[in-house]
Amino acid sequence: MIEVIGACIGLGGRSRQTSDGPHAIREAGLLARLGATREVIDRGDVVAREVLRLQGRDPGAALIAEVERFSLVLRDAVEQALLRGALPCVLGGDHSLGAATQAAIGRHARCHGMDVPGLIWIDAHTDSNTSETTPSGNLHGMMLAALHGLDVPAFRAVVEGGLRDPKRTVYLAARDIDEGERAIVERLGCRIITPDEIRKRGVHTTTMEAIAIASGGHGKFSVSFDLDSLDPSIAPGVDCHVDGGLLWEEAHEITALIGGHEGVVAVEVVEVN
Repeated sequence: MIEVIGACIGLGGRSRQTSDGPHAIREAGLLARLGATREVIDRGDVVAREVLRLQGRDPGAALIAEVERFSLVLRDAVEQALLRGALPCVLGGDHSLGAATQAAIGRHARCHGMDVPGLIWIDAHTDSNTSETTPSGNLHGMMLAALHGLDVPAFRAVVEGGLRDPKRTVYLAARDIDEGERAIVERLGCRIITPDEIRKRGVHTTTMEAIAIASGGHGKFSVSFDLDSLDPSIAPGVDCHVDGGLLWEEAHEITALIGGHEGVVAVEVVEVN
């Protein structure tokens, strides 16, 4: 069974319109398509309140507090879906919501004495800045640092008990990485597979490598799919465009290979603007 959860938030990025993403995805017919092969329950939306963002690298205490509140509610919703034995499908919303989704998975696994799943992060970015390294102050570029154990004030409470193993995190299609976060990712030991490597070695080979790393060979993993992993020529409706992204055929093959694997425990689709 799939449980769909809308995560209506735009506070973590540059455009508040990403908060309308869950509605747009539903309007495009996702539920009917999922329902053709699986039982689907729509659990409705978790909605962030509107908060003024300060200028510069500091988003402000009020915004940080609201992101934390929203994230804790979303984390609980995802944990409840997992407790019911469902596969959560979280629709975003900006990528800051990933702290809640992925922490819920880690918490659920630890609570039940299970191996903590790995993570495939399909994204143009590695989202591993901290408050010290971020050039923009945007929280949607920091949550994976928090999930890997680095201190990010907005996500301290959210990731508690839900940290993920960076050595079982794989980035697919990453191509826009800030200098500071590149050092972090390399130090943590995450695997980065760029679009150039995907094209050089082949979609099947690189995707199967990502699955092998994230699954630990035979375990579980979750998937985070940021639409900016796609090339702007086919996905213009995202917050942060980066040229050189995945083309339709490449993205289709990647998602088909991952979606057909029995190890997938949760999926999030984010940054639909």
